[in-house]
Amino acid sequence: MPTRHRWVSMELRDLRCFLAVAEERHFGRAAARLYLSQPMVSKAVRRLEQQLGTRLVDRSSLPVALTPLGEVFRGRLDESLRVLDDACAEVRRRATWDAGQVRVGYTSGLGPSLVSAAISALHIRHPALRVQWTSEPTARQVADVREGVLDAGLGWLPDLGSGFESARVGTFAFVALFPQEHPFAERRSVDLTELVGCGEPIVVWPRQPHPRLYTRVTEALRRSGATDIVEAYGSVDDVIARVVDRQGVGLSPRGWARQRPVRGVVQVPLTGAPDVAVTAFWRADTDHEGVDVLVELLREVAADSDLADQL
Repeated sequence: MPTRHRWVSMELRDLRCFLAVAEERHFGRAAARLYLSQPMVSKAVRRLEQQLGTRLVDRSSLPVALTPLGEVFRGRLDESLRVLDDACAEVRRRATWDAGQVRVGYTSGLGPSLVSAAISALHIRHPALRVQWTSEPTARQVADVREGVLDAGLGWLPDLGSGFESARVGTFAFVALFPQEHPFAERRSVDLTELVGCGEPIVVWPRQPHPRLYTRVTEALRRSGATDIVEAYGSVDDVIARVVDRQGVGLSPRGWARQRPVRGVVQVPLTGAPDVAVTAFWRADTDHEGVDVLVELLREVAADSDLADQL
């Protein structure tokens, strides 16, 4: 439900008139400061008092004084208006960002899901922030961010070393690939130990260009007892082709496999797979507000339940 504020009927100008009187201790000086007439300032303060049901200003003294409740109101109001001013300034600043300000690399498997959703969200929430997206392997992104070619990268298992900061924005998922007549093809999910236990060769994607991802998954397979791991050639397309040819069952990052639906091959969500974080990273010495905004947006987009099912 939308938030409802009891003070929504109050005029911002009336609030600023009251603060000016509280600071100047004089209606005439407050009016001059605001470029208003003294009667207008007096009426503004009177309206506030009527809305709040209590006196805020003691007009019997010179200079005028605030009542005890007026002092309380002034303290809280001053803080609230400062927050409002800061919010307005931030929006104006973001609205004037230069086009093409943030250069971001991303790993190809994230393109159809996370990156596409982020681009849509950027157009709605930060229309003036332009992001130049470049698809390349995580290791290449790390080098480009280090050299200043990119402002930030987005991938999995980046080997960052010193001089970087990073943030986890999501978790990468995997699928098992079966011929449609396979006993596991109708399962809602398959555990990694079950995949190994089916006794068939397990075909995985090539080591390059993502060796850290390949190593993380194949080590998990071996810990689960796998002895017949087949490295495909070229890409996930070869994994799928071998499954079609009944050379074994397949294992693939879910984002890659969903880009390549093939009749006769069933993709089943894999549980028990190693934890692989989707990570945003940037140089520690970067003072780039656009990067901060983008990372926060990626976190929010990746947390969406529908999208999380696609990573």
